[in-house]
Amino acid sequence: MHKPSLTIVLPVYNESARILGGLDHARDLKCKVESYCSKVAILVVDDGSTDNCLDLLPKSISVLRRPHLGKGATVRAGLEHTDTDWVLFTDIDWSVPVDTVCQLLRFGFEGSAEIVIASREISGATRIAEPPWRHLLGKVFNRWVQWMLLAGYMDTQCGCKLISHRAIQRIVPKLQEDGWAFDVELLLLANLAGISVAEFAVPWVYQPQSKIRIWRDGWQMAQAVLRMKQRLNLDNSPEK
Repeated sequence: MHKPSLTIVLPVYNESARILGGLDHARDLKCKVESYCSKVAILVVDDGSTDNCLDLLPKSISVLRRPHLGKGATVRAGLEHTDTDWVLFTDIDWSVPVDTVCQLLRFGFEGSAEIVIASREISGATRIAEPPWRHLLGKVFNRWVQWMLLAGYMDTQCGCKLISHRAIQRIVPKLQEDGWAFDVELLLLANLAGISVAEFAVPWVYQPQSKIRIWRDGWQMAQAVLRMKQRLNLDNSPEK
């Protein structure tokens, strides 16, 4: 039986307080999945950090340094830099627990989908310690996305996704969004290209140190949805 190779991509920006803890989780995941993977690599992709977070990393960890453009540009650079069968990208805070990510990987490796996205909204998912106002704003954005652009996905924004090398080759060269709306563009292009996407229910733990600024970034994400719709000449929301 073919054992897949995997790269764990960790996008970071000024994460001196959390980068070592996040790396520990990545190493824990690597240990848990090495028995059924031919190779597991960890890649830290830096979004132009101005603190000392990269200095805290061991020399053995691969680091890709980029100018500060946003999370979308950072993840995209990480995807472009990999050549493994699969790439997992996840936030440095590991809001989706490692054991759940292991289950998501198994689900992806053994299934037929080329992209697997963690979902906080489908049946079986749970949100832990999230303020109600933040959940409400997330739902508003999702309704906007579904109405304007991409129907069918209840949660486009969870920062834990698994993508195959084939899907990376087909989608990543077309990605243009540098900011938080990157996830929407990724799923939209997959949808338009006929690339299969599966959702995986996860427990998700709210982290108050999140880098996203709800009002400013939310407005920019809403504008990005309109920009994508215009750029791709979409008259109707595509179905899943």
